[in-house]
Amino acid sequence: MCRLVETPDELQQCMQIRREVFVDEQGLFAESDRDEHDEKALHIAAFYGGAIIGTVRVYEESEGLWWGGRLAVVKKVRGRAGKLLIRKAVEIVKEQGARKFLARVQVENVAFFKTLGWAVEGEPHEYRGMMHQVLKADLG
Repeated sequence: MCRLVETPDELQQCMQIRREVFVDEQGLFAESDRDEHDEKALHIAAFYGGAIIGTVRVYEESEGLWWGGRLAVVKKVRGRAGKLLIRKAVEIVKEQGARKFLARVQVENVAFFKTLGWAVEGEPHEYRGMMHQVLKADLG
């Protein structure tokens, strides 16, 4: 099950998963992956057996333009929970009136997103020492 984060404790659990993935596992950030977008973002959590096993955030950058990011899932359930989180993120931004929904994705995950109807937007670029690709969701 996926839904919006409802409590400070749930948000803290999501931030811990992000830390484990982006700081400890991938080394993209030295101490924390938190940034200015976290304050205005809608945070989504995936649950299994009552525990949070993954998270993603979405935020509106400008009117109708939404970004998704910081998709992080505990290693054991990455594929299945990742799909659920991405689908829930698309559903939520559509409910918010998004006209365009983008995400910066690590290049090795582009094929996974394409299976969910996302399309490449622009050229790959380096972000925090890793190659990333901007992808656009199908909001139709």
